Amino acid sequence: MVISKEFFLTVTQRLFSNWTALKLAVEHDMGPKESAAEFCTYTTEVLYMNDELNISEVATVLEDYMADCFNTEMEDGSAAEVAEVLLKFYRYCLEGNETTARTELEKLPPLQPWLSVLQPVRNNNYVTANRDSSSSSEEDMDTDNMDTKEVAEEGWTKVRSGRRR
Repeated sequence: MVISKEFFLTVTQRLFSNWTALKLAVEHDMGPKESAAEFCTYTTEVLYMNDELNISEVATVLEDYMADCFNTEMEDGSAAEVAEVLLKFYRYCLEGNETTARTELEKLPPLQPWLSVLQPVRNNNYVTANRDSSSSSEEDMDTDNMDTKEVAEEGWTKVRSGRRR
């Protein structure tokens, strides 16, 4: 029996939660945690919808997503490393090699809590994440209590530092 796509998704989540480039992109507000969580699902779907992808092609998918969703250019070779591990597990899943897949999964670092999915909260025209049991509102976007402020302007996002007072 072929190992489920859900199992592969858990592998992807585990890998991505330990991927330093992705974690730093989220920590430095280059993109939200939700985009990182969606990245896991997206990557799983890409692999399952395209037969016989190679490491270079998967690395390009990863690099393109990082560029598009996190405004991050990958120059450290980590996308190819992640692609190699993803393809290894994808082959295990397709071959139904559950014993090897589970054994190899246990060798990976554990799932890191930073990738936990936050529930989106809709406020006015903004989609914000519910953090620390408080939600953001449109008025909060104008306060000096924010670490960064983003202003969309003609397809670009300007990020300005703010100081906590």
